[in-house]
Formats: sequence, C-alpha cells, structure tokens
Amino acid sequence: MSEPEQSAAARGLRRRERTRALLLDAAELLVSQRAPEEIRIEDVAAQAGVSPASVYVHFGTKDGLLAAVTERVLGVATDALRAAYAADTSPLERFAGVGVAYLRLLLDHPVVVKYLTATGERGPTTAVETQVVERFGELRREFEQSIREAVESGAIRRVDPELMSFFLFGSWNGVAALALRRDALVLAPERVETAVIEAGLVLLEGLIVQPSDA
Repeated sequence: MSEPEQSAAARGLRRRERTRALLLDAAELLVSQRAPEEIRIEDVAAQAGVSPASVYVHFGTKDGLLAAVTERVLGVATDALRAAYAADTSPLERFAGVGVAYLRLLLDHPVVVKYLTATGERGPTTAVETQVVERFGELRREFEQSIREAVESGAIRRVDPELMSFFLFGSWNGVAALALRRDALVLAPERVETAVIEAGLVLLEGLIVQPSDA
C-alpha cells in the first residue's frame, strides 16, 4: 500500500472511530432517559448527528448497540474503581478515594444508575442487565475488602465491612438517582456531588479513630 493510500486508510479509521464514539455517547444518553424499548435507531442517529445507516454499519442491530454501550460503561466502571482500590495510599485514603471515584462514575454515566435502579425493582430480565448486576456485585465486594483493610489497619472504627459497603453503595446510588428524576424531587448533578461530599466528610469524621479512642 502506498503512503497516500495508508494516509487515507488511517483517516478512514479515525472517522469510523469518531462515528462509533458519537453513537455510543448518544445511545448512553438516551438509555439514561428512556426505557430501552422506547429508543429507536433513528433517535440515536439524530442525537449523534449521523445517518441511521451508520448504526447498522457499526453495531448491526439496536440490541448490538445497547450491548456495546453496556460493555463500554462496565469497562469504564471497572477501570475507575479498580484503580481507586489499587491506589498506593493509606487504607483510609483508599477507602475515601473509592467513594469519590464511584460518585464521579455515577454522575458522568447516569446510565449506571438507570440500570441498577431497574434491576433492583424487578430483577435483571436480559443478558445485558445480568452482566451489569454481576459486575457491580464484584465491585461491591472489592469495596467491602477496602473497608475491611481500613478497619484492620486501625484507620477507622470497627464496623461490619459487608454492611457498610452495602449502606454506602445504596446511599450513593440513591442520591445519584435524584439527578434523573422528572419531578419536584430532582436534584441537579452538581448539587448531588456537593451533598455526597458533605455527607461523606461527616461520615469519615465519625469513622476515623481518634487518639482518645485508641
């Protein structure tokens, strides 16, 4: 292949990657706002600013597109939270860092809240939803372990790591879900972030072992 042909091929690849990313962004946004059965290929294409044919070229079907959205979001969630779990910091800082990372994930990808809310109400009904529940189950257990390490190091008070992980997991998801409401109980994402940070500081203050407690 000549140099001009290689250059043209590279441009074509970059163009296809941009189109694919636009479609995934558009589909993720729509899934966070509507039920999957209410989303049409034409809606995704219009949101992305491309032709409906592009959806079929890149994903084949709507189910293929939605599966790709899930795969991408799960990848982002896993990378973000496992990076927080593996941070080279003290157990206390790691415990707090996981909370920050999870909140950021929920605010940047509200589709996660939508998936977890739906499966929590009726149980997973598709392979995609089952995959989401299984992955977040794994991540919740890893968070439990980070709490256990913080307890065992003496950084925080003796609490039940499993129950604390479920409490915080439920709290973060519940508060983040307020940003998706369409009624008087809606809370803007920036206010959700402020609320969780303020509550988190209060929680940490109560959990941290003071010298007088030793």
